[in-house]
Amino acid sequence: MLDLTRSQSATRRRSPRRAVAAVGAGAAAVVALSGCGMTDLPAPRRTVTVTVDAPGATTTSATAAPPESATPTAAPSSSAVPTSLAVGRQRGAPRSFDEAKERIDGATSADLGSVFQSPTGNITCSTSGGPGVVMTCDVAKGRSTAPSSAPCPEGGPSDIGRIELTADGARPVCNSDTIRQGTPATLAYGVRTDTSLGSVACLSQEFGMTCIDEASRHGFFIARDTFVTF
Repeated sequence: MLDLTRSQSATRRRSPRRAVAAVGAGAAAVVALSGCGMTDLPAPRRTVTVTVDAPGATTTSATAAPPESATPTAAPSSSAVPTSLAVGRQRGAPRSFDEAKERIDGATSADLGSVFQSPTGNITCSTSGGPGVVMTCDVAKGRSTAPSSAPCPEGGPSDIGRIELTADGARPVCNSDTIRQGTPATLAYGVRTDTSLGSVACLSQEFGMTCIDEASRHGFFIARDTFVTF
């Protein structure tokens, strides 16, 4: 009887040691997982949207945030570009749609297709622009300073080398690329594009290129270090 009592007492004394050993084993497992990087996984970014179903009641939903987009190589100088801008010396540029149309109507025409250049090759124009763009012209040399009313977006080029003509107006573009591909046909000085471009026409002159869209009654002039939109 005495031996049995001593055995039970010894068993009770050893039980706390087993508990301590179990806790130690669990801690070691956590350390091992941390060493494998299991605890370094970043939590996904989440965006919480709150919508109101009825007065006094709200519903909350959580969705993963979309990935950040890359900086584009070309972007309008601002989201709300004024329809009338003048930068640089302008050098005989037309200042209105009516003035530009009068010059274009009085010039001889030539069918050069949808891509053409000035005689110097410094200005290239194309009808193959982005969505809604009916005519695009850019300069190889002589980019213009962005006006304070239409600054370039942050994180990209800080000057303007392209003008895009749309139904809403002509907008300067802070581009880092070019629309020029190969060697396009040359639009001689004093010659305009023909009616194959529809409502759009461009006139090449020694001091720059003028383009208009008769459908929207907007247009632009572009040359080295200068541009005008109307």
